[in-house]
Amino acid sequence: MARRVSFHTGEFAKIVGVNKRTLHYYDAEGIFRPAKVEPNGYRSYSFQQFYPFYILRLFRAMGLDLAEIKDYMSHRSPERLDRLLAEQQDWLRQEIERLKRQQEIVRNQRSLLALSKTVVCGQVEEKEMSETRLILSRNVRSLAAKGDWPTVERIATEHTRYVAEKKAGAGFGIGMMVAPEDFLVPGGDEIVSYYFTVTERPLRYIDREYRFVRPAGRYLVTYFSGDYDDTSAAYALLREYLSAHGLVPTGCSYEESILEDMSTMRMEDDLTRILVPVKDRQQA
Repeated sequence: MARRVSFHTGEFAKIVGVNKRTLHYYDAEGIFRPAKVEPNGYRSYSFQQFYPFYILRLFRAMGLDLAEIKDYMSHRSPERLDRLLAEQQDWLRQEIERLKRQQEIVRNQRSLLALSKTVVCGQVEEKEMSETRLILSRNVRSLAAKGDWPTVERIATEHTRYVAEKKAGAGFGIGMMVAPEDFLVPGGDEIVSYYFTVTERPLRYIDREYRFVRPAGRYLVTYFSGDYDDTSAAYALLREYLSAHGLVPTGCSYEESILEDMSTMRMEDDLTRILVPVKDRQQA
């Protein structure tokens, strides 16, 4: 008995996961023809056509339009296939990187939402924090000190654009750094020194002047809810704790949004964290 090596249109369509109209369209457009067409119009596809059809569908899934596929199928050769596959391999690499970044953002956003359920506002605690890679804006301290907020905002926008162009965001939003000589003085916490974005990308991809590593070590941590610009009460609490426990800051504070517009309907429900690196006063 002869082996069955052909399939009618309905059978082939069912096996490859398309409808018959798709196969008829591909045939009419010269993209993918049946192996055999009888005088009565009966079409059949061979067993050997399954893999080429799979590759064709793979090309479609990877973004090639039908005109490109038709051109290839009309002039196909091992050399052209190799070039096409090399192009698609590069496309797939970029797509995998894009999906990894999206996965990273989703994971980190969910971690912030989980964190928000555990914190208590209006308290200060000491924590050991791990090293964190940051991308900094240009220094805006002198501009903020003299109230040149239009220029400060322009630099913050410039920073946001730079992070997007580098595809370096990790889903943590934009934070602000305040110098200790400012936040130690009541009212001085309004003077921003830098904007920053946490990144999980290696810093070699970032221009040197914007690279920064927040060091691992001992930090004071406090949370507050409401307008993220109204930090006065939170910094008053931090200054009290520093004084009461004989501590001094060793660098800028770091203000980070935990909950903001994307997850809250009201500004009073926003949640911000402030970190201050510290050491004992006698070590200063």
